[in-house]
Amino acid sequence: MFMKQLKFLMVAFTLLMGVSFTSCLNDDAGESMYDGIRYVRTVMGSYFVDLYGNTYHPTMASVTEMEAQGFKMSGTDLAQIAFKNVEDTPATKAEGGTFTPQDYRIKLVSAIAVDSYSTKHVSSVENMEAEAMPETAPIVTLESTDNYGQTYKPRMYGAEMLVLPISWKMENKEEMLKQHTMELVYIEDESNESSTELVFYLRHNKGTDTKTDVFAVRNKAYDVKKIMSDFKEKHGSYPTTIRIKAKIDMDGAKLPEKYTDYTLSLIHISEPTRLRCIS
Repeated sequence: MFMKQLKFLMVAFTLLMGVSFTSCLNDDAGESMYDGIRYVRTVMGSYFVDLYGNTYHPTMASVTEMEAQGFKMSGTDLAQIAFKNVEDTPATKAEGGTFTPQDYRIKLVSAIAVDSYSTKHVSSVENMEAEAMPETAPIVTLESTDNYGQTYKPRMYGAEMLVLPISWKMENKEEMLKQHTMELVYIEDESNESSTELVFYLRHNKGTDTKTDVFAVRNKAYDVKKIMSDFKEKHGSYPTTIRIKAKIDMDGAKLPEKYTDYTLSLIHISEPTRLRCIS
């Protein structure tokens, strides 16, 4: 039964890691099941907003349907939704280099919440060891590959959220998912005046779980908006790279002494880009 749950988590993980795109509605294959897929933030538990300022107002019936499948809109921060437009609404336009946000009334086709957390600030590595959550287990990887051979890596949601596809090993029981906590830590003294890079430490606490029977994969998003804003104010621009340091063991059993680095390049993160169809 739990292995079926893990397969479901992988399917959910695959959908969540898809890059936001507009669907190609007039292709040879006919009309798509949805008009778009978006990463969005929820507002007051009643509607969504994307990075471009577009708002998405779902029908109550479709929200009820999604909640029956386990999606809780009122308790969700970052989510990925697939939707059909209920009413014709002009697509987001760029006039004179400026995007004009639009309002959409939509029917949700799917909705999956991304686990969202705050990021811990400490002044030094020594303080991290003293103040942060105890690190009791390794992470298997931050670059997971699904059954179709697609590899997913850390990515940014605008300049707001750092999204990490985290894989670890655990006991073959569904309730053990709640025992595993992942904390992202930012160390202030690792950024100097000439820095072009932000460095984060990802720590894993396994709680009461003592086994490594099965793999688990979950998308987890960390709020880094203030850190990014402070960096831009201090250096005049956003960082060009983000480095995530994690203690990696492919067997998921032994906590190594040294960190493994994962690097994420940031290109024009402050500038909205046109959405494109993905074939």
